[in-house]
Amino acid sequence: MGLRVRDLERSCALYLRLGFREIPNTDQPNLRYLTFGYTWLIMADMHVHGYHNTEREQAVKAGPLGHGFVLAMPTQDLDSTYDLWKRENLPVTLEPEDTDWARIFYGLDPDGYELMFEQFHDDYRG
Repeated sequence: MGLRVRDLERSCALYLRLGFREIPNTDQPNLRYLTFGYTWLIMADMHVHGYHNTEREQAVKAGPLGHGFVLAMPTQDLDSTYDLWKRENLPVTLEPEDTDWARIFYGLDPDGYELMFEQFHDDYRG
């Protein structure tokens, strides 16, 4: 999965604090390769990294980014993740709540991509 972001360093640092790991990549300074378990996330500087189509480039740069996209992120400590979101002054679109399978909250990253954080209940067997 790939995300085009406005500030590559800020976005990469935030996702690293969420538990992603960075794969070193000195050959492409406008990209960051991150992993979370078996999930790959490639971040690209939306202002510098190339586009395959002029119309798509114009649409991405005109924004808004992220509508309809939700990245589900498991966490061991929902409260700490929520506190990080608040410290970073990032929007919360759903305050923490309990569901049948987990305690969750939703928030937007600096580019408007929505993340659903979920701390599974100890007795969940999904």
